[in-house]
Amino acid sequence: MPNKEDILRIVHMRGPIIPNDLKKIIKAGDTILLGALLSELKTAGKVKVTHTKVGSGPAYYTPGTESRLQNLMKYLNEKDRKAAEYLKEKKILKDSDQSPLVRVSLRNIRDFAKPLEVSVKRQREIYWKWYLLPTKEAQDMILKKVAPKKEIKEIKKSVVKTPVKEEVKKEEIKVKEEPEIKKEKREEVQKELGIPNEELEKEKNPLFKKVYPYFKENYIEVIEYKIVRKKTEIDFILAVPSRIGSQEYYCKAKKKKKINDGDLSSAYIHGQANNLPVIFITTGEMTKKAKEMLSKDFKGMIVKKI
Repeated sequence: MPNKEDILRIVHMRGPIIPNDLKKIIKAGDTILLGALLSELKTAGKVKVTHTKVGSGPAYYTPGTESRLQNLMKYLNEKDRKAAEYLKEKKILKDSDQSPLVRVSLRNIRDFAKPLEVSVKRQREIYWKWYLLPTKEAQDMILKKVAPKKEIKEIKKSVVKTPVKEEVKKEEIKVKEEPEIKKEKREEVQKELGIPNEELEKEKNPLFKKVYPYFKENYIEVIEYKIVRKKTEIDFILAVPSRIGSQEYYCKAKKKKKINDGDLSSAYIHGQANNLPVIFITTGEMTKKAKEMLSKDFKGMIVKKI
C-alpha cells in the first residue's frame, strides 16, 4: 500500500508526473487511489497540478521544480506549443501586438504564460511573461518599452513590492502582477445562499444600486463583492442559476461610456486568476476592437449592458 511520503518523494524527484506513471514506479495501488492521494497532497499544498493535460489528465509536481514544466510543452497542440516557444524566446509579449491565434494560445498555456497588467496614462494593456522570468526582470523590460529611458530610474525608485507597482507622475505608469481578487473566508451559509438580501439592500453605492436589481430579476445570488472604485467599478463573486445547479462566476461591473479591449482583458485575467467564468456588466458601449476580441479571444465571457 503506497503512502503519501513515498509518493511525495517520487513526485519531487520525477515530476511533473501523472498517476499512471507513478503506479509503474511504485508497482502498487491503482490510478484511482494514487489520484486520490495526490489530490490530498495538493490540498495540503505539498504538490501542485498542471493546467497542461498529459493524455486525459493533468500532471503533478512539487513547488520549486517549476523549471521541469517545460518537459510538458510537447503535449501542447501545435499552435499552443509554437506560442509557448515564441514567448520563451522573447520573454515578454504585448498582448495587443499579437495575432488573434497567438492571443488565444497565450490564454490557453497557463503553465507557461503569466499575465501582467500595465497601466499607462490610465490606459490598460496586458503583457505576457515567460513563467520562469522573474517579475522584477519582466517589469524592467516592460518599462523600457513604455517609458523614456531618462525616466526609468525615477520609476524604479518608486517601486512598491506588494502589489508590484511602478509610478511616475508624467507617464502615470503602473505594472501589476497577476490580478487576484482577495478571497475572504466564506461562511457555509454564504456558499449556499449568498449574502442576505437585507444586507445587500443597505449598500449605498450608486453603481451597486443599478446592478443589484438585475441580479434579483435573474435570481442571481451575490456571494461576495468589493467596491474597487467609488461609483464606477465593483468586483463580484456570483452564484448564477442553471439547469444543473448554481454556477459561480466572477463579475466585473463598470460604469463607463466606452468599454475597450483592455477592460475586457483585465476582467478575463481576473476570472482566470480565480478559475471562474466571467460576466462583464457595463453601462456603456463596447468599442469595435472590444467586440472583435470578445468574439475571437474571449469566447465564453458574457457581456451585459444595463
